[in-house]
Amino acid sequence: MKGLISFFLFLFAGLTASLGQNIKFVEYEMPNGLKVLLHEDHSTPIVAVSVMYHVGSKNENPERTGFAHFFEHLLFEGSENIARGEFDDYISKAGGMNNANTWYDRTYYYEVLPSNQLALGLWLESERMLHAKVEQVGIETQRQVVKEERRQRVDNQPYGRLLEEAMMRLYTRHPYHHSVIGSMEHLDAAQEQDYVQFYKDFYRPDNAILSIAGDIDIEQTKN
Repeated sequence: MKGLISFFLFLFAGLTASLGQNIKFVEYEMPNGLKVLLHEDHSTPIVAVSVMYHVGSKNENPERTGFAHFFEHLLFEGSENIARGEFDDYISKAGGMNNANTWYDRTYYYEVLPSNQLALGLWLESERMLHAKVEQVGIETQRQVVKEERRQRVDNQPYGRLLEEAMMRLYTRHPYHHSVIGSMEHLDAAQEQDYVQFYKDFYRPDNAILSIAGDIDIEQTKN
């Protein structure tokens, strides 16, 4: 977790250097263990809400590679209070944008919204963290999506497996040994309970950092 906080601080420091100014932020921890970073900037009426989870491909069972990246897709499927396919609709109707990405050490989700839609961004991320639907219909849908992504980006690209093959040889025992996107065989072999357990293990407040930056009032945001 300290490594993730350092990563965020590194990003802030890099932005500070590029802009030639000191960017101030507030850092604290919620009672449930969630780390929070707040930055107030009224130059434009937008706000960025992001959550980074301390889980990447290095945390996977070697017989179930690709889980971290798979969950990046699966957690757009919906939740107890968000129907399938509606997650992106909430963002687009509010005039915002969102995305996510996965790497060896972390999984990262974000929304950029008009600043008067901050509560929407926080609600969506709370649903993702606490009430996501990890069920067979979404698993099967995203299993096919991720497999097609692997075909497009890796298997059917010239030199598409270069990084994958290089990491396999550089890290013979280290968790970086296998690729972030994982293997087709492991995605096919995984069962619903495997996914449910992965969600319980890693998508917790005490395993995440919430960052809110933009046109906010820090004291109001804390409350």
